[in-house]
Amino acid sequence: MNIKPWAFALLVVMTGCQVERPAAPSLAEKDWQKETSLGQPKGLWVQDDHVVTVDANGNLVSGQLTLAEGQFEGVEGRVDDKGVVQLVTVDTASNEAVLFTRHQGQWQLAQRVPAPEYEITGFCLYQDSQSLLSVYLLDERGGADQWLLGSADKALPVRHLVLPPGVESCAVDDDSASLYVAEESVGLWRYHADPERDAERQLLDRLAPHGNIAENASAVAVLPGGVALVDKEAGAVNLYLADGRLQQRFAVPVLDEPETLVVTQQGERLALYAVDDADKGVQSVMLSWPHAAQPGITMPVVLPTAQTDSVERYGDAADDPAIWVHPTSPADSLILGTDKKAGLYVYDLQGRTRQFLEVGRLNNVDLRYGIDVAGRRWDIAVATNRDHNSLHLFLIDPASGKVQEAGQIATGMKDIYGICLYQDDQRLYAFANDKSGVIEQWQLLGGDSITGKRVRELKVASQPEGCVADEQQQRLFVGEEDRAVWVFAAGADQPVTATEVKAAGEVLVDDIEGLALYQADDRNWLVVSSQGDNSYVILEADSPYAVVGKFRIGMNPEAGVDGASETDGLEVTSANLGGVYQKGMLVVQDGRNRLPDAPQNYKIVAWKDIEAMLEKP
Repeated sequence: MNIKPWAFALLVVMTGCQVERPAAPSLAEKDWQKETSLGQPKGLWVQDDHVVTVDANGNLVSGQLTLAEGQFEGVEGRVDDKGVVQLVTVDTASNEAVLFTRHQGQWQLAQRVPAPEYEITGFCLYQDSQSLLSVYLLDERGGADQWLLGSADKALPVRHLVLPPGVESCAVDDDSASLYVAEESVGLWRYHADPERDAERQLLDRLAPHGNIAENASAVAVLPGGVALVDKEAGAVNLYLADGRLQQRFAVPVLDEPETLVVTQQGERLALYAVDDADKGVQSVMLSWPHAAQPGITMPVVLPTAQTDSVERYGDAADDPAIWVHPTSPADSLILGTDKKAGLYVYDLQGRTRQFLEVGRLNNVDLRYGIDVAGRRWDIAVATNRDHNSLHLFLIDPASGKVQEAGQIATGMKDIYGICLYQDDQRLYAFANDKSGVIEQWQLLGGDSITGKRVRELKVASQPEGCVADEQQQRLFVGEEDRAVWVFAAGADQPVTATEVKAAGEVLVDDIEGLALYQADDRNWLVVSSQGDNSYVILEADSPYAVVGKFRIGMNPEAGVDGASETDGLEVTSANLGGVYQKGMLVVQDGRNRLPDAPQNYKIVAWKDIEAMLEKP
């Protein structure tokens, strides 16, 4: 087994285009300094005044202090925002990744990651924007398992990432959440380290003659504003800038096979520590590097309090929620969620499945209260059924919350998509939209059964989906996914012209998806899913539609709930639902369900936590 440790990494935005490969000039042997105090380590981590090694006997050592005796190999560390040092190594005897921590001068073994069924061939650490630490464990068969460390009683599996077979080296840039992987016979790859991003990869550099790597891509380390790659059999190191240019390529003259590279910054200079694979120890050199790290965009984060059960099938399935508030027992309120592969889920406020109605491909759903059907008073939910291009009707028993089918209304649309309901005095309407941009307004009528009649047509230029009606001011907000949020008059006898609320751009990053209204006291806020940057935007729902705030939903390890990303539909209520939901709640569809990998579901956020985030300076 050959485990390789590296320090921090920064985003590399590279195109992988062919660049003329410069020669690898040898740094003079006098430029290198043999680190005699480090011996022949099996692992090395250097940051500021922290120097930790795994010595030749497999013991974890810091200076003259032996932190742990064992059969360890490889070491990498981070220092969190509280000054706690966190080190990870691998116990080769048990094939387990092990977390050690140091706080106020005291070291302790904090956690062990359960041994996988494969032999760990390498690992690297990632500390995200929430300061949560995770480790990627490499499998030579192809793949990496990401585990969350130190934030719960035990290590938690986050996800499995598919990598090329035979990979033994990785490094992560924490600021930009970039995972670098060296594939020996191909080149240098970059993946998204953030589990809430797609598992896309980009080839940054290739082996000659198509790229700048002479023999093989052996090991990676990160630089401020760049990345370093060890070309082991060529005895060389490549240093790249963040824009993809090869900045330096040099030979390591005093070592036969430089296998591991550790980098630390000292002002505008870099200290490089090269570890030889042929028992020649560690050599270090100082290089000029007038390039700075470019931190990623930070955004306020709120944590989910709970999540629903997953839908049954993997893939893009869960889509849009609605919240039904119980008339006398708010804690017994329900969340309805569409499964666009199968039907409608009904969850309680703890996220447990109470009902599943397997009725077909339902895309969006909305609900309202009070409709007379067959001599009884019901609440009503309406979903768009993409199998039949219809309005699929459901009745909700106000006493028990039980949901039952109540038929369908054919629309004549060719590709029905989003929906929202609107009550005007005693009249109930549904606004259903089509991917073509058409929005049809249907009046829903009770009686022996529910019937509908089409009363008006609205239109936007391209595909809409999310919409929400404002009964207080008789308005309809519509999200045109790639362009803007629009507002129409909601009355059936009103003009069909629209006014732009907010265009897609830096604040609302397309696709514009779910829309909902939070209305309480003096607050009249429009909540929008900004899918393009995995965020949520709150706007004033009145002109000039000022931005109130923008946030992401992060991981809550203590609750065992991951963050939310690629959100389609969302819903919000200001009703007092009791407990942490006294100010209401936000429910969002989660496009990537992690901790661990699972089919999609819905995340639940206490509105009080959103208000607390907005109040921070």
